Amino acid sequence: MLFGRDDNIDADEFWKERERDLGTAVLEKTLGQVITENENAPPLWGIFYTTEKALYFQTFYSENWLSAMFSGGKGRSRSKDEIIEIPADNIELFQVRPKKTGFMRIFHQPTIVELVWTSPFSGKKETVVFSTEGDAEALISSISIP
Repeated sequence: MLFGRDDNIDADEFWKERERDLGTAVLEKTLGQVITENENAPPLWGIFYTTEKALYFQTFYSENWLSAMFSGGKGRSRSKDEIIEIPADNIELFQVRPKKTGFMRIFHQPTIVELVWTSPFSGKKETVVFSTEGDAEALISSISIP
């Protein structure tokens, strides 16, 4: 019942169900936004979480008047139901970018994370940069990367 979920489910029950589906414990989790260079693309928010053997990024379908307004009325949703699984063995780089120094340090800077992995399907190197709302260091350190 992962995507056919009841919107009234509480967070603890969601994570218990997720662990049952995965067959292993979820170690760390944080809300994050993928940073894209395509200015016309709607923001992609989701949950990043780890298990002993993989990193996951899960998005949820979200359509409302605000997302329709920002998508230019083209009927695009701001996100979709999807789970991306990245095996720990395929991760080449998973690190927090250093924060800006100098004058920029007086402004709140989100934590920016760089992730590089080899796709288990295509064999191609993939890269994503995302900001987090939670403890990015804990997320990164929770997964064993060879």
